[in-house]
Amino acid sequence: MSTQILLNIPDNVYSHAEKLAAKMQRDVSDLFLDAIVRSYAPFPVDPRRGAMNQEVAAYKLLHPQLVKSHFGQYVAITNGQLVDSDPDPVALLRRVRQNFPNQVVLRRKVEINDTSEIRVNHPRIYTQP
Repeated sequence: MSTQILLNIPDNVYSHAEKLAAKMQRDVSDLFLDAIVRSYAPFPVDPRRGAMNQEVAAYKLLHPQLVKSHFGQYVAITNGQLVDSDPDPVALLRRVRQNFPNQVVLRRKVEINDTSEIRVNHPRIYTQP
């Protein structure tokens, strides 16, 4: 099922789309439709995401205590409990995999702030005329 709409597109955008569609031997409307559909395509979500979010919430609750007792170390949290720690993240990972197979376990380095900032630069894609 689909709905037909009238869409006003700036001339420069349409001109660029026409050139691209001609290169690709496609209809301009199909090109726009594909772009719209791709922009709304859902990202896959791990079914264990809810469990991991609970472990993150537990980490935030435990954080003040962890800073005092495990600052600078890597900790493992599952079922809302601290289950292991180590200054070596690889050693911790090995034990977590051995002791908690197929379980959701949050591993994180204990730092002053309970969250770390992640910046993602989005690339710009240009097509050559």
